[in-house]
Amino acid sequence: MWAGSLVEFLAEAGRALAGLELGGGGGDAVGPWAAVEVQSTDRAALLVDWLNELIYQAESGLQVPTEFDLQQVGDSGVRGRIRGAPVSESPALVKAATLHGARVELVEGGLEGDVILDV
Repeated sequence: MWAGSLVEFLAEAGRALAGLELGGGGGDAVGPWAAVEVQSTDRAALLVDWLNELIYQAESGLQVPTEFDLQQVGDSGVRGRIRGAPVSESPALVKAATLHGARVELVEGGLEGDVILDV
């Protein structure tokens, strides 16, 4: 995955996760925005913790986050709002993001990274 900034990187990771959870089909975000905050130790751990928070939100709220308004983002934390597409049952396709193999690196023009998902 590649993006021009950490904000874009985390939003793109969220959209990619939503695509998996929604079976490749898009879903329109509806309803109110929900506040979300994730703290971590570094960029790679932040990516994993961010995705795990989105998985939790989908499981507990029956809404797969598809829209992201990230207001405060740093190497070890993110704060913002999410809004999702409603689902009739828990999208249990993705169990968790794992630290094994996770990386987020600065490259020319932005960030590049990988994460392994437990399905």
